[in-house]
Amino acid sequence: MFTGIVKEIGKVSQISITTSLVKLGISSNVILKDAKPSDSIAVNGVCLTLVGKKNNLLFFEAISSTLKNTNIKRLKKGEFVNLEPALSLGEKIGGHFVLGHVDTELKLRRVIKRPDYFELEIELPPSFRKFIVANGSVAIEGVSLTVKKILPRIFTVNIIPFTFEHTTFKYKRSGDFLNIEFDYLLKQKG
Repeated sequence: MFTGIVKEIGKVSQISITTSLVKLGISSNVILKDAKPSDSIAVNGVCLTLVGKKNNLLFFEAISSTLKNTNIKRLKKGEFVNLEPALSLGEKIGGHFVLGHVDTELKLRRVIKRPDYFELEIELPPSFRKFIVANGSVAIEGVSLTVKKILPRIFTVNIIPFTFEHTTFKYKRSGDFLNIEFDYLLKQKG
């Protein structure tokens, strides 16, 4: 379980892709220190098992069932990813409970720079509309955010400059696919 508070931006340094498996080597300075093989670490919001570490790299494997609904299959060497270790007992809970079980990937329509914040417009297919409520929680790329507006084909979230600069949102462009995990409580009602 995670909170949606990104601890570090990592960089994809090694990648190997087959039709049913992706092997990743992700550079890390912060999380690497305490990470142990078998730990759960969210990579762009996807709960992955750490299978090893060497030098400054964390190694993960993702199988076809994980790749199906996530943008892990789209990663390329040199891209940046959000990293968050699993929640430990006694730790502060900042965002909202995030399971790391990404529901889908949705297309970023645009990033809008407002005077004091950034706004993301994200496409919203009708089949997922029931999982989004205004002022409700959503995890996007593993980041706990609050839904601001729901329009017929999109929803928006606002991001403060600190979060924008300390996550991979600063690298995102129109047309990018974002990992989305809807609030668990809303999924139970749907």
